[in-house]
Amino acid sequence: MLPGKVPPEILQKIVFTKLGTSDSDVLLGPSLGEDASVISIGDKVIIAATDPITGSVSDVGWLAVHVNANDIATFGIRPRWFLASIMLPKESTPENLEHIMEQIDDAAKTLGIAVAGGHSEVTEGIDRPIVAGFMIGIADQGEYVTSNGAQPGDSIIVTKSIAFEGSAILATEGEEYLSSKVGAAIVEKAKTLRAQISVVTEGIAAYETGCVTAMHDPTEGGLSGGIHEICDASNVGFEIYEDAVPIDETTEAICGVLEINPMELISSGCMIVCTNKEDATEVVNTIQSRGVSACVIGKIVKDPDHRIIVTDLDGFPLERPTTDALWAALKQINHS
Repeated sequence: MLPGKVPPEILQKIVFTKLGTSDSDVLLGPSLGEDASVISIGDKVIIAATDPITGSVSDVGWLAVHVNANDIATFGIRPRWFLASIMLPKESTPENLEHIMEQIDDAAKTLGIAVAGGHSEVTEGIDRPIVAGFMIGIADQGEYVTSNGAQPGDSIIVTKSIAFEGSAILATEGEEYLSSKVGAAIVEKAKTLRAQISVVTEGIAAYETGCVTAMHDPTEGGLSGGIHEICDASNVGFEIYEDAVPIDETTEAICGVLEINPMELISSGCMIVCTNKEDATEVVNTIQSRGVSACVIGKIVKDPDHRIIVTDLDGFPLERPTTDALWAALKQINHS
């Protein structure tokens, strides 16, 4: 298998068939395109998500909090409690651990999240720190949205710009190399995209309109992967308008010099929101009223096999990425 997410067909065959004891309180368990699980506890539900950070070294603690918080925000609720397993390579120092914990502390305070527990160790067989995060939120029964409710005719909204996380990681990890290719100013601006990784604000704002049918956080595989995942969950297809997809100038520059597709670059920092076409303007305006940009980039269609990107001249299938563009880009940077 290639680096990154395990392919859907392998998940369905190997992972989803081995899930322990059946429990009726698990309202939403492991399934394609879903960002978290939903567990019933009396008149409340727990929303629980877990995600590791493996591609970044410099910002691993910061990203661990925000990436996991984003998964909770796709349900339209606020993340509250974070746990982390921190795995450090041999030769790590207490200062390395302190750096990660300072980032976790900073990110958690930014979002009003409590660090409720975790584990840390020095681990054989790894060459970089890895943080596996676990985030929890809580909601009333039925007071949340999932990834599986998108309906034919829905508008597809995207917030901010695509590939924020990937751009920030590449600018940070490959600063010297990229500065020589696109200029230091572009690299410095791309590094600042890190501050916009959170989608908590827009997730909660969109849900509060009462108009959202589905939301999803496009991480590995970028917007292309995320669009496929939300349609997997909802058993629908899509049409995406290429010219409508927002791409920051720094992302275009970095992806251009590295010859990677920004549509396939890890995209924490933007949210995919589906809503009835008649409600799209209200949802966009509400998100923008919270200081977050948003725009319509396409529509949901009934046929699950109809998954295309429309250009000025034609429409063609938008392929599901086999791996995130980040890995090829990091390899190119590290071998430069």
